[in-house]
Amino acid sequence: MQTKEERLLFFILPSSAVVLFVFLVFVGAFSYEGGNRIDPYSDGYSFSNNYLSDLGRLKTVAGVKNTIPFYCFNSALIILSAVFSFYFLYLPSLYDDDDKVQNISRLGSLCGLLASFCFSGVAFTPADLFFNAHAFFADWLYRLMNLTIFFYAISFIIMSKKDFALSIVFGFIGVIVSSHILLSDFGLADLFHEPHTARVLSQKAATIALVFSVPLMTIHNRKRIDSHPIKLSPFAING
Repeated sequence: MQTKEERLLFFILPSSAVVLFVFLVFVGAFSYEGGNRIDPYSDGYSFSNNYLSDLGRLKTVAGVKNTIPFYCFNSALIILSAVFSFYFLYLPSLYDDDDKVQNISRLGSLCGLLASFCFSGVAFTPADLFFNAHAFFADWLYRLMNLTIFFYAISFIIMSKKDFALSIVFGFIGVIVSSHILLSDFGLADLFHEPHTARVLSQKAATIALVFSVPLMTIHNRKRIDSHPIKLSPFAING
């Protein structure tokens, strides 16, 4: 039987935060005046040439005030940071099948918790003001979320055969995020005719994949909290 706290923590809040993130990103993108690293004076937001972080700049690449996208994008990241910090802190409580599964889920949630802090890090270090710090938080956001996806994919494989399909989907999501990391962090984008576009599109693909993983996970969470009583504690460490 689900309690109000469990529904809020493992289903309502994460789902709502992701929906709000998508909505605010679209509002920010439609409000973006224009400019990217390929063409600083282009009009509007380019899906293939503008990074998501361009929405969080105080000024556009062309030097124009970026007020609406700035507040939309950075507010969305701060909300994600707050919601998913608590989400990952308590998520191992659901994965109590055995010690092996729970320990793997703890590793996944530790990476997820650190990634949640990176959401705020990206928001508080706009790329046009604190580029090095911004790049650090953005890079580690994808790296840590990728580890989270893989750890939970492994836990799904171990738990039961009925969760195997979910582990395959999560593994595929992990491959997409890994591809972005390889292209962006390890310079494989330079093998393409348009390296900048390759990096931008891989970032979009990784973000969409991660967004898609949230409803999948929350649906699975609902099944687990319906299956047996859950004892909530940070990282499932009971005193």
